[in-house]
Amino acid sequence: MTMQLKVDKPLGQRIKEAIIKLIREEGLKADDQLPTENELIQRLGVGRSSLREVLAHLTSEGLLYKVQGRGTFVRHIPVVMEAGIEELKSVTEHIRSVGAEPSTSRILVKHFPAGDSLAEKMQIPVGAPCVWVERVRRADDAIAAYCVDIIPKEVLGDLADTADLRESLFELLGGIDRRVSYTESKIQPAALTPRDLPEMTEPIGLFLLFEEIFYDVNGVPVCYSNDYYCTNIFDFKIMRRRTF
Repeated sequence: MTMQLKVDKPLGQRIKEAIIKLIREEGLKADDQLPTENELIQRLGVGRSSLREVLAHLTSEGLLYKVQGRGTFVRHIPVVMEAGIEELKSVTEHIRSVGAEPSTSRILVKHFPAGDSLAEKMQIPVGAPCVWVERVRRADDAIAAYCVDIIPKEVLGDLADTADLRESLFELLGGIDRRVSYTESKIQPAALTPRDLPEMTEPIGLFLLFEEIFYDVNGVPVCYSNDYYCTNIFDFKIMRRRTF
């Protein structure tokens, strides 16, 4: 049976999404073999050169791997989350929304004094103690986001030394009556390499960087964040309306 490809996206993106859908629908697991090229060509209704280009791209992204003389295999199960940029959710909430299991594979916590730039952003005195939280967030086994969050120690209080910072910071802040209400955000594309993120298996990865200041319900800054969302995992959308 031939799968119907949507026509509202570039061909390469449509083939990529169809292969990911096939992996999910057939219940393929890590190290399971994909159908042969001829089978994929028939099922997807695409040309060989277009298919090979996408398979090579998925291999370079680390979703697939090839074994000479045997075929193409699944490296890890792809998880793709669609989310509106205008919707404020934590990484944990995004991952759970598609039934995947959120986890933290690396965490670095350190204390340091605020410099001039950070103090201005967070409306705190220069030299005020802050907590740096660096985490690699995963959806099942796949890298979903690389997160660097800085929270003034005054915001965390006694939790600065005792809190479990592997989980959602939104939930942590909400639990101490500093619930996040809104953000000021700057969004831009970013490319990371294993030098930036040692957990990466491909030589380069494309991410969407959200540089944000989080404000609580009283309009007080509670966190400065640089979160790199993996474009293999997140498919962000935005709704734009015309004003008449």
